[in-house]
Amino acid sequence: MIDSTLSSDVLADVEAVIDGSFQDIAARIDDAEGFDAVWEQARGAAAGGKLLRPRLLLAAHAAFADAPTENAIRAAAALELLHLAFLLHDDVIDRDLVRRGAPNLIARRRDAARASGVGEAEALRYGGSCAILAGDLLLSAAHRIIAELDAPVADRRALTGVVADAIDAAAIGEHADLVLSLRGHADEGAILRTMEQKTARYSFSAPLRMGALLGRAEPAVIEALGFIGTTIGVAFQARDDVLGVFGDPSLTGKSVVSDLREGKLTLLVAHARSHPAWISAASLFGDPALDDEGAAVLRSAIERSGALARTEAVISGLAAEARASMLLAALPAALVDDLDRIIDAATERGR
Repeated sequence: MIDSTLSSDVLADVEAVIDGSFQDIAARIDDAEGFDAVWEQARGAAAGGKLLRPRLLLAAHAAFADAPTENAIRAAAALELLHLAFLLHDDVIDRDLVRRGAPNLIARRRDAARASGVGEAEALRYGGSCAILAGDLLLSAAHRIIAELDAPVADRRALTGVVADAIDAAAIGEHADLVLSLRGHADEGAILRTMEQKTARYSFSAPLRMGALLGRAEPAVIEALGFIGTTIGVAFQARDDVLGVFGDPSLTGKSVVSDLREGKLTLLVAHARSHPAWISAASLFGDPALDDEGAAVLRSAIERSGALARTEAVISGLAAEARASMLLAALPAALVDDLDRIIDAATERGR
Protein backbone atom coordinates (compact mmCIF):
# COMPACT_ATOMS: atom_id res chain seq x y z
CA MET A 1 0.00 0.00 0.00
CA ILE A 2 2.68 2.52 1.00
CA ASP A 3 6.02 0.77 0.57
CA SER A 4 7.70 3.42 -1.57
CA THR A 5 9.51 5.05 1.34
CA LEU A 6 9.93 1.95 3.51
CA SER A 7 12.53 -0.79 3.37
CA SER A 8 11.91 -4.38 4.34
CA ASP A 9 14.64 -3.98 6.97
CA VAL A 10 12.62 -1.30 8.78
CA LEU A 11 9.51 -3.46 8.85
CA ALA A 12 11.64 -6.37 10.06
CA ASP A 13 12.83 -4.12 12.89
CA VAL A 14 9.20 -3.40 13.80
CA GLU A 15 8.42 -7.11 13.84
CA ALA A 16 11.46 -7.72 16.03
CA VAL A 17 10.12 -5.26 18.61
CA ILE A 18 6.72 -6.98 18.49
CA ASP A 19 8.37 -10.38 18.97
CA GLY A 20 10.42 -8.95 21.82
CA SER A 21 7.26 -7.76 23.58
CA PHE A 22 5.69 -11.21 23.29
CA GLN A 23 8.88 -12.79 24.61
CA ASP A 24 9.13 -10.34 27.52
CA ILE A 25 5.60 -11.15 28.63
CA ALA A 26 6.20 -14.88 28.15
CA ALA A 27 9.20 -14.63 30.47
CA ARG A 28 7.03 -13.09 33.18
CA ILE A 29 4.18 -15.60 32.91
CA ASP A 30 3.71 -18.09 35.69
CA ASP A 31 2.77 -21.13 33.62
CA ALA A 32 1.52 -23.24 36.54
CA GLU A 33 -2.01 -23.15 35.11
CA GLY A 34 -1.04 -23.29 31.46
CA PHE A 35 -1.23 -19.61 30.51
CA ASP A 36 2.01 -20.04 28.60
CA ALA A 37 0.07 -22.11 26.06
CA VAL A 38 -2.52 -19.34 25.78
CA TRP A 39 0.19 -16.79 25.12
CA GLU A 40 1.95 -18.96 22.57
CA GLN A 41 -1.30 -19.35 20.65
CA ALA A 42 -1.97 -15.62 20.88
CA ARG A 43 1.40 -14.98 19.25
CA GLY A 44 0.68 -17.51 16.53
CA ALA A 45 -2.70 -15.92 15.82
CA ALA A 46 -1.04 -12.51 15.48
CA ALA A 47 1.22 -13.63 12.63
CA GLY A 48 0.47 -12.71 9.05
CA GLY A 49 -0.81 -9.16 9.46
CA LYS A 50 -0.18 -6.44 6.89
CA LEU A 51 1.39 -4.02 9.41
CA LEU A 52 -0.84 -1.24 8.07
CA ARG A 53 -0.53 0.99 11.14
CA PRO A 54 3.27 0.72 11.41
CA ARG A 55 3.55 1.44 7.68
CA LEU A 56 1.45 4.58 8.06
CA LEU A 57 3.40 5.82 11.06
CA LEU A 58 6.75 5.23 9.38
CA ALA A 59 5.60 6.87 6.13
CA ALA A 60 4.58 10.00 8.02
CA HIS A 61 7.82 9.96 10.00
CA ALA A 62 9.91 9.59 6.82
CA ALA A 63 8.41 12.80 5.43
CA PHE A 64 9.89 14.85 8.27
CA ALA A 65 13.01 12.91 9.33
CA ASP A 66 16.17 11.86 7.55
CA ALA A 67 15.91 8.20 8.55
CA PRO A 68 13.74 5.94 10.69
CA THR A 69 14.61 6.38 14.35
CA GLU A 70 14.49 3.75 17.05
CA ASN A 71 11.64 5.65 18.68
CA ALA A 72 9.60 5.62 15.46
CA ILE A 73 10.17 1.89 15.01
CA ARG A 74 9.16 1.16 18.58
CA ALA A 75 6.10 3.42 18.42
CA ALA A 76 5.07 1.64 15.21
CA ALA A 77 5.33 -1.68 17.02
CA ALA A 78 3.24 -0.32 19.89
CA LEU A 79 0.43 0.55 17.46
CA GLU A 80 0.49 -2.95 16.01
CA LEU A 81 0.23 -4.43 19.51
CA LEU A 82 -2.72 -2.13 20.13
CA HIS A 83 -4.34 -3.41 16.94
CA LEU A 84 -3.76 -7.04 17.92
CA ALA A 85 -5.41 -6.36 21.28
CA PHE A 86 -8.45 -4.86 19.57
CA LEU A 87 -8.73 -7.89 17.26
CA LEU A 88 -8.84 -10.24 20.24
CA HIS A 89 -11.45 -8.15 22.01
CA ASP A 90 -13.48 -7.72 18.80
CA ASP A 91 -13.68 -11.48 18.38
CA VAL A 92 -15.18 -11.75 21.85
CA ILE A 93 -17.70 -8.98 21.22
CA ASP A 94 -18.65 -10.33 17.78
CA ARG A 95 -18.61 -13.97 18.97
CA ASP A 96 -16.33 -14.88 16.09
CA LEU A 97 -14.32 -18.09 16.02
CA VAL A 98 -12.30 -17.42 12.87
CA ARG A 99 -9.63 -14.84 12.16
CA ARG A 100 -7.64 -14.57 8.91
CA GLY A 101 -9.21 -17.76 7.63
CA ALA A 102 -8.17 -19.91 10.61
CA PRO A 103 -9.51 -20.72 14.09
CA ASN A 104 -8.88 -17.74 16.36
CA LEU A 105 -7.64 -17.81 19.93
CA ILE A 106 -11.17 -18.28 21.29
CA ALA A 107 -11.70 -21.37 19.14
CA ARG A 108 -8.29 -22.82 19.97
CA ARG A 109 -8.71 -22.42 23.71
CA ARG A 110 -12.29 -23.71 23.51
CA ASP A 111 -11.00 -26.82 21.76
CA ALA A 112 -8.29 -27.27 24.38
CA ALA A 113 -10.89 -27.06 27.15
CA ARG A 114 -13.22 -29.49 25.38
CA ALA A 115 -10.35 -31.93 24.96
CA SER A 116 -9.94 -31.93 28.74
CA GLY A 117 -13.58 -32.85 29.24
CA VAL A 118 -15.16 -29.42 29.77
CA GLY A 119 -18.68 -28.87 28.39
CA GLU A 120 -19.30 -26.76 25.29
CA ALA A 121 -20.70 -23.66 27.04
CA GLU A 122 -17.95 -23.49 29.65
CA ALA A 123 -15.27 -24.26 27.06
CA LEU A 124 -16.49 -21.35 24.92
CA ARG A 125 -16.59 -19.06 27.95
CA TYR A 126 -13.02 -20.07 28.75
CA GLY A 127 -11.91 -19.34 25.19
CA GLY A 128 -13.47 -15.88 25.27
CA SER A 129 -11.90 -15.15 28.64
CA CYS A 130 -8.47 -16.08 27.30
CA ALA A 131 -8.91 -13.65 24.40
CA ILE A 132 -9.85 -10.83 26.78
CA LEU A 133 -6.87 -11.51 29.04
CA ALA A 134 -4.38 -11.78 26.15
CA GLY A 135 -5.76 -8.56 24.70
CA ASP A 136 -5.32 -6.82 28.04
CA LEU A 137 -1.66 -7.86 28.12
CA LEU A 138 -1.14 -6.49 24.61
CA LEU A 139 -2.71 -3.15 25.58
CA SER A 140 -0.35 -3.00 28.52
CA ALA A 141 2.61 -3.86 26.28
CA ALA A 142 1.72 -1.04 23.88
CA HIS A 143 1.64 1.48 26.73
CA ARG A 144 4.91 0.11 28.12
CA ILE A 145 6.71 0.66 24.83
CA ILE A 146 5.59 4.30 24.62
CA ALA A 147 6.43 4.92 28.28
CA GLU A 148 9.95 3.54 27.82
CA LEU A 149 10.87 5.48 24.67
CA ASP A 150 14.15 7.37 24.90
CA ALA A 151 12.45 10.69 24.26
CA PRO A 152 11.73 13.93 26.12
CA VAL A 153 8.90 13.76 28.63
CA ALA A 154 6.80 16.13 26.52
CA ASP A 155 7.09 13.83 23.50
CA ARG A 156 6.18 10.73 25.48
CA ARG A 157 3.24 12.59 27.00
CA ALA A 158 2.03 13.65 23.56
CA LEU A 159 2.37 10.13 22.15
CA THR A 160 0.59 8.66 25.16
CA GLY A 161 -2.20 11.16 24.57
CA VAL A 162 -2.62 10.00 20.96
CA VAL A 163 -2.72 6.35 22.05
CA ALA A 164 -5.21 7.12 24.82
CA ASP A 165 -7.40 9.05 22.39
CA ALA A 166 -7.34 6.08 20.01
CA ILE A 167 -8.33 3.62 22.74
CA ASP A 168 -11.08 5.89 24.04
CA ALA A 169 -12.51 6.36 20.56
CA ALA A 170 -12.36 2.63 19.76
CA ALA A 171 -14.20 1.72 22.96
CA ILE A 172 -16.87 4.37 22.40
CA GLY A 173 -17.24 3.33 18.77
CA GLU A 174 -17.53 -0.34 19.67
CA HIS A 175 -20.29 0.47 22.16
CA ALA A 176 -22.07 2.65 19.60
CA ASP A 177 -21.92 -0.25 17.14
CA LEU A 178 -23.55 -2.52 19.72
CA VAL A 179 -26.28 0.02 20.45
CA LEU A 180 -27.05 0.45 16.76
CA SER A 181 -27.34 -3.33 16.45
CA LEU A 182 -29.78 -3.42 19.35
CA ARG A 183 -31.89 -0.74 17.71
CA GLY A 184 -31.78 -2.52 14.38
CA HIS A 185 -31.51 0.68 12.37
CA ALA A 186 -29.28 3.72 11.94
CA ASP A 187 -28.93 6.69 9.65
CA GLU A 188 -25.85 7.62 7.64
CA GLY A 189 -24.56 10.09 10.22
CA ALA A 190 -24.64 7.59 13.07
CA ILE A 191 -22.85 4.96 11.01
CA LEU A 192 -20.16 7.38 9.85
CA ARG A 193 -19.52 8.49 13.44
CA THR A 194 -19.22 4.89 14.57
CA MET A 195 -16.80 4.09 11.76
CA GLU A 196 -14.67 7.09 12.68
CA GLN A 197 -14.48 6.12 16.33
CA LYS A 198 -14.23 2.37 16.01
CA THR A 199 -11.67 2.14 13.23
CA ALA A 200 -10.49 5.36 11.59
CA ARG A 201 -9.02 7.11 14.62
CA TYR A 202 -6.70 4.31 15.73
CA SER A 203 -5.97 2.74 12.34
CA PHE A 204 -5.25 5.87 10.29
CA SER A 205 -5.34 9.10 12.26
CA ALA A 206 -3.19 7.95 15.20
CA PRO A 207 -0.35 6.48 13.09
CA LEU A 208 -0.06 9.58 10.93
CA ARG A 209 -0.13 11.90 13.94
CA MET A 210 2.45 9.87 15.84
CA GLY A 211 4.81 9.60 12.87
CA ALA A 212 4.66 13.34 12.24
CA LEU A 213 5.08 14.10 15.93
CA LEU A 214 8.23 11.96 16.14
CA GLY A 215 9.48 13.63 12.96
CA ARG A 216 9.14 17.08 14.59
CA ALA A 217 6.45 18.33 12.23
CA GLU A 218 4.65 21.57 13.04
CA PRO A 219 1.56 21.23 15.28
CA ALA A 220 -0.74 22.45 12.49
CA VAL A 221 0.58 19.73 10.18
CA ILE A 222 0.10 17.06 12.85
CA GLU A 223 -3.49 18.22 13.35
CA ALA A 224 -4.13 18.22 9.60
CA LEU A 225 -2.75 14.69 9.28
CA GLY A 226 -5.09 13.57 12.04
CA PHE A 227 -8.08 14.85 10.07
CA ILE A 228 -6.80 13.41 6.79
CA GLY A 229 -6.18 10.05 8.43
CA THR A 230 -9.66 9.97 9.94
CA THR A 231 -11.24 10.77 6.58
CA ILE A 232 -9.24 8.07 4.79
CA GLY A 233 -10.05 5.62 7.57
CA VAL A 234 -13.80 6.11 7.24
CA ALA A 235 -13.52 5.60 3.47
CA PHE A 236 -11.46 2.44 4.11
CA GLN A 237 -14.12 1.02 6.42
CA ALA A 238 -16.91 1.91 4.01
CA ARG A 239 -15.07 0.05 1.24
CA ASP A 240 -14.56 -2.88 3.62
CA ASP A 241 -18.31 -3.02 4.23
CA VAL A 242 -19.01 -3.00 0.50
CA LEU A 243 -16.55 -5.85 -0.02
CA GLY A 244 -18.22 -7.72 2.84
CA VAL A 245 -21.39 -7.91 0.73
CA PHE A 246 -20.26 -7.52 -2.89
CA GLY A 247 -16.63 -8.62 -2.80
CA ASP A 248 -14.96 -11.67 -4.28
CA PRO A 249 -14.30 -14.14 -1.42
CA SER A 250 -11.35 -15.61 -3.34
CA LEU A 251 -9.69 -12.18 -3.13
CA THR A 252 -10.94 -10.87 0.21
CA GLY A 253 -10.80 -14.13 2.15
CA LYS A 254 -14.14 -13.05 3.64
CA SER A 255 -17.63 -14.43 3.30
CA VAL A 256 -20.15 -12.26 1.44
CA VAL A 257 -22.93 -13.73 3.56
CA SER A 258 -21.71 -13.26 7.14
CA ASP A 259 -22.34 -9.48 7.42
CA LEU A 260 -25.88 -9.94 6.11
CA ARG A 261 -26.43 -12.97 8.32
CA GLU A 262 -25.15 -11.03 11.32
CA GLY A 263 -27.38 -8.04 10.52
CA LYS A 264 -24.42 -5.67 10.42
CA LEU A 265 -25.56 -2.08 10.03
CA THR A 266 -23.56 -0.39 7.29
CA LEU A 267 -24.03 2.51 4.91
CA LEU A 268 -25.47 0.03 2.43
CA VAL A 269 -28.26 -0.88 4.84
CA ALA A 270 -28.83 2.70 6.01
CA HIS A 271 -29.31 3.85 2.43
CA ALA A 272 -31.49 0.88 1.47
CA ARG A 273 -33.78 0.56 4.47
CA SER A 274 -36.63 2.82 3.31
CA HIS A 275 -36.80 1.47 -0.25
CA PRO A 276 -39.60 -1.00 -1.15
CA ALA A 277 -37.08 -3.48 -2.59
CA TRP A 278 -35.31 -3.68 0.78
CA ILE A 279 -38.49 -3.68 2.83
CA SER A 280 -39.77 -6.71 0.93
CA ALA A 281 -36.52 -8.61 1.67
CA ALA A 282 -35.75 -7.21 5.12
CA SER A 283 -36.90 -10.33 6.99
CA LEU A 284 -33.82 -12.11 5.63
CA PHE A 285 -31.44 -9.54 7.10
CA GLY A 286 -29.93 -10.78 10.34
CA ASP A 287 -31.34 -14.29 9.90
CA PRO A 288 -28.82 -16.73 11.48
CA ALA A 289 -29.84 -19.31 8.87
CA LEU A 290 -29.28 -16.99 5.89
CA ASP A 291 -27.85 -18.92 2.93
CA ASP A 292 -26.28 -17.89 -0.37
CA GLU A 293 -29.65 -17.67 -2.08
CA GLY A 294 -31.07 -15.37 0.60
CA ALA A 295 -27.92 -13.24 0.52
CA ALA A 296 -28.32 -12.84 -3.24
CA VAL A 297 -31.86 -11.53 -2.65
CA LEU A 298 -30.54 -8.94 -0.20
CA ARG A 299 -27.73 -7.91 -2.52
CA SER A 300 -30.23 -7.40 -5.31
CA ALA A 301 -32.41 -5.28 -3.01
CA ILE A 302 -29.42 -3.13 -2.06
CA GLU A 303 -28.55 -2.52 -5.70
CA ARG A 304 -32.14 -1.85 -6.77
CA SER A 305 -32.60 0.63 -3.92
CA GLY A 306 -29.62 2.67 -5.14
CA ALA A 307 -27.83 2.08 -1.81
CA LEU A 308 -24.70 0.66 -3.44
CA ALA A 309 -24.40 3.68 -5.73
CA ARG A 310 -24.96 6.07 -2.81
CA THR A 311 -22.34 4.33 -0.72
CA GLU A 312 -19.86 4.51 -3.60
CA ALA A 313 -20.59 8.25 -3.81
CA VAL A 314 -19.84 8.65 -0.10
CA ILE A 315 -16.52 6.84 -0.54
CA SER A 316 -15.60 9.04 -3.50
CA GLY A 317 -16.56 12.16 -1.54
CA LEU A 318 -14.39 11.15 1.40
CA ALA A 319 -11.44 10.55 -0.91
CA ALA A 320 -11.91 13.99 -2.47
CA GLU A 321 -12.15 15.61 0.96
CA ALA A 322 -8.92 13.94 2.08
CA ARG A 323 -7.09 15.08 -1.05
CA ALA A 324 -8.33 18.66 -0.66
CA SER A 325 -7.12 18.68 2.94
CA MET A 326 -3.71 17.43 1.79
CA LEU A 327 -3.35 20.41 -0.54
CA LEU A 328 -4.38 22.89 2.14
CA ALA A 329 -1.92 21.40 4.63
CA ALA A 330 1.09 21.97 2.32
CA LEU A 331 2.57 18.57 3.12
CA PRO A 332 5.96 17.36 1.87
CA ALA A 333 5.73 16.00 -1.69
CA ALA A 334 6.81 12.49 -0.70
CA LEU A 335 4.06 12.27 1.91
CA VAL A 336 1.47 13.57 -0.57
CA ASP A 337 2.48 10.77 -2.95
CA ASP A 338 2.21 8.20 -0.17
CA LEU A 339 -1.18 9.51 0.95
CA ASP A 340 -2.43 9.45 -2.65
CA ARG A 341 -1.52 5.77 -2.81
CA ILE A 342 -3.17 5.16 0.55
CA ILE A 343 -6.38 6.79 -0.64
CA ASP A 344 -6.39 4.75 -3.84
CA ALA A 345 -5.76 1.54 -1.92
CA ALA A 346 -8.40 2.35 0.69
CA THR A 347 -11.14 3.29 -1.75
CA GLU A 348 -10.48 1.22 -4.87
CA ARG A 349 -9.19 -2.03 -3.44
CA GLY A 350 -10.79 -5.38 -4.15
CA ARG A 351 -9.58 -7.09 -1.01
